[in-house]
Amino acid sequence: MKEYSLKEALKIFCNVDESTIVHVKFHFHVNNHKRHSNPNMWTKVFFKHELLGIMKQEENKFKLCYKHPSKNQKDLYLIIVINDDNSMDLITTYEGNISRRTGINEWR
Repeated sequence: MKEYSLKEALKIFCNVDESTIVHVKFHFHVNNHKRHSNPNMWTKVFFKHELLGIMKQEENKFKLCYKHPSKNQKDLYLIIVINDDNSMDLITTYEGNISRRTGINEWR
């Protein structure tokens, strides 16, 4: 399997559209329904929102950060694997405080 660099992955993620093949894994499906009131929110965020950050976790696994569409103090994270055919596997999703991204200490 080809190992994608951060630069290659960023190019792929910035060019996704509705024709991109995205496989929703069982783990993603379960966690998405547990953690979010709108289980279809990820599609709008992934395909329409600006990518705020990307971090390579493993060979072809990346953590993507987006501004949460309905919670001002939260970000939405998607963990995604890029496959050799440029299809993607959604692994999991979760929310995080924007302070993790911005570096603002919210306890002061």
